[in-house]
Amino acid sequence: MRPVLFSIAGFDVFSAPVFAGLAISASFVFLRTSMRRMQLSLEDFWGLIFVMIVGTIGGALLFYAVFYNGGLARNLPYLVENKRIPGGSFWGSFWTPWACAYVYCRLKKIEFKHIADYIGLSAILGLVVMRIGCLLHGCCHGIRTALPWAVAYTDPRCAASRALLGKPVHPSQIYESLGSLAIFSVIYFLLLRRGRLKPGMAFVLCVLSYSALRFSVDFVRAGDPGISWAYNITIAQSISIISVVGSIIWYRRT
Repeated sequence: MRPVLFSIAGFDVFSAPVFAGLAISASFVFLRTSMRRMQLSLEDFWGLIFVMIVGTIGGALLFYAVFYNGGLARNLPYLVENKRIPGGSFWGSFWTPWACAYVYCRLKKIEFKHIADYIGLSAILGLVVMRIGCLLHGCCHGIRTALPWAVAYTDPRCAASRALLGKPVHPSQIYESLGSLAIFSVIYFLLLRRGRLKPGMAFVLCVLSYSALRFSVDFVRAGDPGISWAYNITIAQSISIISVVGSIIWYRRT
């Protein structure tokens, strides 16, 4: 793959941060073009974007620090020594900005359900782009496989496990990217835009469908499984189950 996209004056530009920026841009453009459908004024739109950006960055780092790489016991000393957290979590960058947006809308007395629909879809769209960067960078890769579409990482600068360098592995990032693209396309183009969903239902469908996708993909993923809770499932699978239950409860109670 290609962990370094290009170099300028001896400075390497890595794939993951570039595609993270592209993912955020894609999500922003989607929300900006949906501003009228969300029935937001320009002032409220920018206020919403601000709290979501804070939530996205903070949530991704917080979830990773708590649930991955050995948890806080290992990540806090790492933070003190290196002044950064070694990774991020998609579920953190999904739920924390959602919570920030919910609080913002409550304070501004803005109906939240239909806004939640577009927040959920924007996150799924961003993930379509982000996982391409993960594929190039070598993070979130799969376990070994003999399937003909396997990929192999050979560049020592990539984020893939050293033990798997040069070995064929599942392109789990592409599974997630293509799955997310299908989720976004069906929910947005075939359901939401055609007025076939009640406010809030598109968000619930995003959570249900992505949770099913992530739960399935994690069986062939070799990345950090996080702190396992029970039954030998990954932390992402655990959060997927909680997300399904939580989103349904939220929808039925609001």
